[in-house]
Formats: sequence, structure tokens, C-alpha cells
Amino acid sequence: MTQERTHVRTTALMFGAVFIGGAAGSLMRELFSVNIPGIGFLTQTFGINIVACFVLGWLYSVRSRVHAHMLHLGAVGFCGGLSTFSSFVAELERLALSNIWIATSAAALEIAAGLAAAILGEAIGRRFHRHGATE
Repeated sequence: MTQERTHVRTTALMFGAVFIGGAAGSLMRELFSVNIPGIGFLTQTFGINIVACFVLGWLYSVRSRVHAHMLHLGAVGFCGGLSTFSSFVAELERLALSNIWIATSAAALEIAAGLAAAILGEAIGRRFHRHGATE
């Protein structure tokens, strides 16, 4: 197989992985978001986005153990489809119409919680990776 054909095949597999992962993540988000109400000033997508951040942190902690296409499938596709920036912004806009400070607080809280979830996911993944390597 020529180098160009290998590159085309690899690129096609990467796009296919992102497409399949994105479809699965989007479907899962829709299934969960229908049944999850907003709690207080938290957005409806708060929990979903936090789970996506956690999974993303975990996936990147084990990236040396998985094929690049699995990262495309899981991190770019699935987590990208599961998390939803557009819904997050739309929900913040609705909150801002009633109280800009509540919307600002909700945005700050969700961003901080997402970063914390990603850090926790990475820490757990690194611990899991270290134990897997020693056993």
C-alpha cells in the first residue's frame, strides 16, 4: 500500500471514529437531558457536561495505552457529542434574562466543576494506569 493510500485510509478511519463516537454521545445526551431538570440555578446540562469532562480527563490519562482512533472515538467524538456547549450557552442566556449574576455564577460553577472533574478523571486514570502497569 502506498504512503498516500495509507494516509487516506487513516484519515477515513479517524473521521469515522469521530462520527460514530459523536453520534453515540449525542444520543446519550439526549436520552439523559430529557429526564434531568435544572436544579436551582444550575443548568440542565450541568451533570452531563461534568460527566463528559471526567471521561475526557480519564481518556487523556490513558492515551498512551490506547490507539489514536480510540481517542478520536471517545474524546473527540463521544465526549464532544455528550457535552453540549450550545445548550449550556442557551441555558445561561435564559438565566441571564432573569438575573445576570445568577447566570454568571452558574457559568463559573460549571466551568470550575468541569475542570475539577477532568482533573479527577485524569488522576483516577493515572492511578489505574500505574496499577495496570505493575500487575
